[in-house]
Order: sequence, then structure tokens, then C-alpha cells
Amino acid sequence: MAAPSSSSAGLRRALPFLGLAVALWALLPPYTGPDLATEMRVEIADHVVPAILMMVLSLAALLRGRRAGAGAQAGTFMLLAGMGILLAGFWMVATHVPLVAQARRGEVPGGTAAYHTAPGVAVALLGLVWAAVHWNDAAPES
Repeated sequence: MAAPSSSSAGLRRALPFLGLAVALWALLPPYTGPDLATEMRVEIADHVVPAILMMVLSLAALLRGRRAGAGAQAGTFMLLAGMGILLAGFWMVATHVPLVAQARRGEVPGGTAAYHTAPGVAVALLGLVWAAVHWNDAAPES
């Protein structure tokens, strides 16, 4: 396996920090911005739980990054962390599809729908990038 380029290495180091920042953004909509007539348990399932998963995975990635010589095991963890974040993003996007549909029908303001939906899209994109960057890291070295 070839060594990652310096820009790729920089992205690899930045991913856990980006994960923490995006997780904070994903956590905010139920508590800030335009209000939706949604039960808090739904907001917790749609925003808080995925954001906590992202925070845990990002913090674990930061801690693993401090350890030297973890090799393929660290690569496997980083790939699985990316897939976990992608799954959180998929959940967030899927749970907001009905909200986007309501906005298209004029039942909910478009800005409110965008405010609640955009973090999920960002989570999914971050998870996709994270998993793609670490895709080959889990492969056994020859």
C-alpha cells in the first residue's frame, strides 16, 4: 500500500475534528432556530442520538490517532468509524424526507425544513468522505 500524500494525510487528521464540529451542528436544530411542531422524543431520535454517535466515534478516532504503531487495526477502526458516521447521516436524511415533502407542499416553511435537514446531509457527506479516505486502510498489508 502506498503512503498517503500530504494533502490526504492532512484530511485524515482533520476528519475527527470535522466530525466533532458537524456533530455539534447536527445536535443544535431541536434547541435553536425555527420551531417545528415535533415531539422532543422524535427530535432526540433524529438529531441527538446520531450526533452523540458521531461525537463518540470522532473522539475515539482522535484518541486512536495519538497512539503510534496501531497499523491495520487502526485502519479498520477508522473505516468502521466512517461507516458509523455515514449510517448516522443516512438515518438523519431518511427521517427528514417527510419534512422536506411537507415543505414542498407548503405545510412547513422551506427555511425551517432546510435548517433541520441540512445537518443530516452534512453528516452523510462527511461519513462518505471519511469511509472513502480510509477504504484501503483496512486491507491487509502484503
